[in-house]
Amino acid sequence: MASKRSAALEAMIEGATVDAYGDDEQLTGLFTMLEEHLTVPFTTTSSAWR
Repeated sequence: MASKRSAALEAMIEGATVDAYGDDEQLTGLFTMLEEHLTVPFTTTSSAWR
């Protein structure tokens, strides 16, 4: 049985990828959701992806 925390994570992933077509759009949706909802004590950059 999945924990409440695991179920909440699965629901967030589903919400981020529900309208995505293919792997690229799913990753973009997931990263966008993380960027909008993840609180971190530092600023991050995506220069490694360029």
